[in-house]
Amino acid sequence: MKQFSKISLIVLFSLFLFNCSGAKPKNTLASTSIANKNSSTSEKEASFNKDSNEAGSSVKNAIKVKSIAEEYQIAKKLCPNCKINGQALISEGKKHYDVLNLTNEKGEAVKYYFDINSFFGKW
Repeated sequence: MKQFSKISLIVLFSLFLFNCSGAKPKNTLASTSIANKNSSTSEKEASFNKDSNEAGSSVKNAIKVKSIAEEYQIAKKLCPNCKINGQALISEGKKHYDVLNLTNEKGEAVKYYFDINSFFGKW
């Protein structure tokens, strides 16, 4: 019985160390990745604020993004009090776009088009 207790304790301790050591690099990497995405998104958002009436208003003026999360961040920045109603994927030729459908405070439909070709179908 004493032997079993020692083995159990060693196994539990090993699992604890394994889980703790594996979690730190993942969180650090994720934090760095998110920080890098946020900094590049902020730069893009600054340029969109100038032309917010044009940016994303059509496929021709689609906003280039690197992730779906970035789409939502930009949409919230361009239309801060809008309610998100849905997202759709559209294709024109060999190019793909996401369309975010929103409703503004006045109840009017708002759409933003995002160019997703940099990451679409690559995973």
